[in-house]
Amino acid sequence: MKGNSVQLPALAVAEPAATSSIRGTNRRKTSPRIDPFGIIGIFLLIGIWQLLTIFVSSSLLPGPRQVARRIANDFFSARELTYFGLPDASLLGSILYTAENVVIAVIVGSVLGAVTGLVTARFRLARSIVDPVVLTAGTVPILVAAPFFLIWFGVGRASAITLVLLYVAVTLYLFAQKAADNLDPVYEESARTLGATPRRIVWDVLIPGTVPQILGGVRIALAGAWGLEAIAELLGSQYGIGKAIELFAGATDVEGIFAALLVLGVVAVVFDAITAFCFGKIVAWSAVARPARR
Repeated sequence: MKGNSVQLPALAVAEPAATSSIRGTNRRKTSPRIDPFGIIGIFLLIGIWQLLTIFVSSSLLPGPRQVARRIANDFFSARELTYFGLPDASLLGSILYTAENVVIAVIVGSVLGAVTGLVTARFRLARSIVDPVVLTAGTVPILVAAPFFLIWFGVGRASAITLVLLYVAVTLYLFAQKAADNLDPVYEESARTLGATPRRIVWDVLIPGTVPQILGGVRIALAGAWGLEAIAELLGSQYGIGKAIELFAGATDVEGIFAALLVLGVVAVVFDAITAFCFGKIVAWSAVARPARR
């Protein structure tokens, strides 16, 4: 008891300093920063685009101002799309439909893929059964599988969501399994030695140790999900930004195609930035746990 009474004050004095140091590190690691090179890259891209319009006809490559004007005109109501009987003939309605499908597919696919990947990483029998199925599904090109999903689920929302969900689930399965394989066994062995139950090992060791890599996989899957969703809608759908691109292409409306693609790209970048910020907050502790580089 006497030894404890001597040590506790020392700990009480040292703890605030350590805590403040950790909090300061968290603020440095998770504070939003503006990348000047990214801004320069955007302006450089716009400049190259504008330069190309000098040598290419506007009927083949409309300029940035033309596309921006078209987005402003068609964002809430697109006259060109009303001729095809769309329920919400606007770029806003189309991108909202696409975004809903992407969010649903990414959330469900990430949960299924991550959970299955972690389970198979710790149970050899499950891994020997699931691995061949997942790896086979992963080798089949999504565009080749798309017509089958349209036949099985029709041209509605289900076929597009299922297609993107499959891609996301396979991606997260591989990321989660690799993250569990890369986790140093000493952590689980130490917890087991201290009497931790299998459930506590999963919640206190396995999941925290793999979450950073899994969230990185979610960002990668999200980036690819936008293009797959647009392609699924383009191949066979009644709504969405992909459907709008298909209609513009059928009318040889290059300006409309560029407007729809630019809206899709901007929304994808915004979603990725929001996701990166939220994930950075979730795994801020991992930056503190890593040794500082000098």
